[in-house]
Amino acid sequence: MVNQLLSLKYRTGRLLRHLTGNISLEIDTLKALTHVFDDEYWKRRCDELSCGVCLHQWGLTWKQCFAEHFICQGTQSLLGVKDFQDYIFSFSFKALGLSAVKLNSLCSMLPNLTRVELSGVQSGLPTEYALKHFSLKLADARSVASALSNPQCLATLIIQSSSINDDLLRVLMNGLVTNGGVTHLDLSHNEITDHGVRLICSLLGEHGVLAYLALADNLIQREGGRYLGKALCANQSLVALNLRLNRLKDAGGEHLLDGLLEKSSLTAINLAANFLGSVTALTLSRILLGDSSHLRELDLSSNELSNRDMEVLQEAARSSLVTSGSQDL
Repeated sequence: MVNQLLSLKYRTGRLLRHLTGNISLEIDTLKALTHVFDDEYWKRRCDELSCGVCLHQWGLTWKQCFAEHFICQGTQSLLGVKDFQDYIFSFSFKALGLSAVKLNSLCSMLPNLTRVELSGVQSGLPTEYALKHFSLKLADARSVASALSNPQCLATLIIQSSSINDDLLRVLMNGLVTNGGVTHLDLSHNEITDHGVRLICSLLGEHGVLAYLALADNLIQREGGRYLGKALCANQSLVALNLRLNRLKDAGGEHLLDGLLEKSSLTAINLAANFLGSVTALTLSRILLGDSSHLRELDLSSNELSNRDMEVLQEAARSSLVTSGSQDL
């Protein structure tokens, strides 16, 4: 009896694969997403995509892979999204006018959403045109903030090259604080200043969950380093911090690293191109030689460190087994 059931299951599986293997790729996409479940069919659909979709990049199944790509290409119409909402775990909108993305409505339909990436200004476009069509506006910021309160499992938020200033960041922070579950935040290539950093530090409290923070290529200076250093004194969740291409200078670098002297969970920090010098190098060497340091990756490239600074850091790095970044320690 068992052998007969297994044989029947095998024959049924073969028949099903044969039928789905003959389904036309020209049928309506929304209907296919609703009614076709065979992964081989969705592999064929993915093979037709011009972007060269990679299964590991987009999802664990070919249907999820195709569905996430489709939702990123079809933002003008939200009709039918609920029919395949269980297959959407992340989406990425790049080179799109952010105002065209109905983010709030979209997120409310996607209960499994864990990752959102928005990218505005694209290289090669005239500056005035790019700022007008590919930067975050106030209405967009409100939409993102509202969307953050919908997906309970959202863990990653990336908004790069979108001309986010402190005023827009203040609006976004309303959603981030309400959400309380974002562990990966990347706001690189924007216009965030020290005041904006102070707002972000509210996510780095004693009970914060943020594990990765990237603020590369913004307008952060000395006071921003001081705010971050003070927040890191009590924080035990952050493991990676990227501040490259800012303007901390020696004073800001010292203030930042003071927060790591006693106890810190940081394992990776990128301070490349911040006009750092001897004072920062001395403070960092004290951290590396301390018993409480967990640093394993460090990038200090394109700073103003002397040969003597490098010797001090190299000796400290050898003692703590730090893996250097672009500039060897």
